[in-house]
Amino acid sequence: MHVEALSPLQRVLIIAGAAVLLPVIAVLALLLRNEFADRQAAVEQSALENAHVLIELADALLRGDLQTMRVLATSVPLVTGDLATARDRAAVVLDANPGWTSIALSDAATGQVKFEVGRAGPGAAAQGAPFAAPPPGGSVGGVERVGANCPCVRLQMSVLLQPRNVLRVTLDPAIFQDIMMRRLPAGAVGAIVDRTGLFVARSLDYADRVGTPATSFVQEAVARGGEGFYEGRTYEGLVNVTAYASSPTSGWSAHVAIDRALVSGPRARASAIMLGGSIIALAIGGLMVAYALADLALRRREEAQLLELQKVEAIGRFTGTVVHDFKNLLAVMQAGMNQIARDTKEPRTRERIEMVRAAIQRGTRLTNQLLSFSRADGGEVCEVDLHALIADLEDLIRKTIGRGVELEVRIAPEARAVRANADQIELALLNLAGNARDAMEGSGRMTITAEPEPEGEMIALRVADTGPGFAPEVLEQLFRPFFTTKDPGKGTGLGLAQVEGAVRNAGGTIEARNAEGGGAEFILHLPRARSGAPAATPDRTAEA
Repeated sequence: MHVEALSPLQRVLIIAGAAVLLPVIAVLALLLRNEFADRQAAVEQSALENAHVLIELADALLRGDLQTMRVLATSVPLVTGDLATARDRAAVVLDANPGWTSIALSDAATGQVKFEVGRAGPGAAAQGAPFAAPPPGGSVGGVERVGANCPCVRLQMSVLLQPRNVLRVTLDPAIFQDIMMRRLPAGAVGAIVDRTGLFVARSLDYADRVGTPATSFVQEAVARGGEGFYEGRTYEGLVNVTAYASSPTSGWSAHVAIDRALVSGPRARASAIMLGGSIIALAIGGLMVAYALADLALRRREEAQLLELQKVEAIGRFTGTVVHDFKNLLAVMQAGMNQIARDTKEPRTRERIEMVRAAIQRGTRLTNQLLSFSRADGGEVCEVDLHALIADLEDLIRKTIGRGVELEVRIAPEARAVRANADQIELALLNLAGNARDAMEGSGRMTITAEPEPEGEMIALRVADTGPGFAPEVLEQLFRPFFTTKDPGKGTGLGLAQVEGAVRNAGGTIEARNAEGGGAEFILHLPRARSGAPAATPDRTAEA
């Protein structure tokens, strides 16, 4: 059709249509380009976050092992030179730590091995040559491939008041391999290397690579330190972009390599889509813009939600790792108390031993609560007696809120039995007690009540205080992970998220509001246990 054959109105309409569609095409092309650029950045950022998580988990494991060594290095038998008892104690500690392969006590000046216990025979932790004494807090060595109980990682720590006597522990690097493989994303090649660039863990060909030098690309990143990205090639020939993060304490670093096509691919696809989209947009430009905007908003919301979930997951895994180490320490303490109890008959000493055992049991219970939070499944849900649970927890709640806060508990007889995870509900109540204490600043009243809801299927567990309550903008995001109104360093933003998770795990819901007459009120709607309500419980009011 010739232009001359068009009427003026038709020409105006075509020009107007072009004037409208051309900016739409430009906007669409720009949006698509930005979208794929965001995806490229997201791939890189995700790899860097995974590298940080890997090195943090490795550091947590090393810190736990050094702490266990510190307990052994400050024990009475080692400090007093009772080597026979010290060796027996070391054997108990070795059995309690599956990742350890040997423990030895050596003279740093002469290299003399005073005792050694190991899983694969002697000669692993000390080689009989002089060596420099470690710093007071202990030191983390590199990975070694050759020797008894090796491949291995060496830790050293001086005995209290005897700096020449040095504890040397060897670790099986397979524990770091296991940590990495459980966290490494699908399709990525991962590695953890020591400060000299030797492989501690590697997702490919681990058995042959552990204790051997990494590629020159990895070695250069180790020399730079810190964190960042680099392009390289693996021993298998994979051309990649690698994110890495280093530990300032151990000098180790974690490396997460991604196929370069996954990073550069989005940009190439963006160019192809821009060309095809320019043609298609002439007919459906308006619909494409609306779709792209809606899709972009949805993707960004999903990415934000995914990032929050990844943060919570990382902290959960970190919590599980750290709590496992604390359980090891408690096991060592329990073993020590059992040994002391067998060696003494003096009544006063045995009474003190029982006090320590009770404290260890409380510590074990707390670690189980933290492990319940770190597990992805939220822990077992069963019938819980609210009256018994709160009665057992009351002393700890009183200590949490302080002497100036009055505590009132009212559990209706028909509201005692709920379905939940007991450890999580205890942790939730302690979190709410801590928030109430901070809100009331040392004086006021905290009330805990439970009563059936009108429908009969749920129990309303209410926790209220007489503090200032919540501002509207705070209420809207109160249960969002990492949200806190406290000063930096005084709050993690995870407490109320844990409370909400405990209620959700039980199949219930939670709401927060400003109570009538002032103060804050949390209502935990928990499923009622079908086996019937336990016996009635009188009101209890006391000042803490």
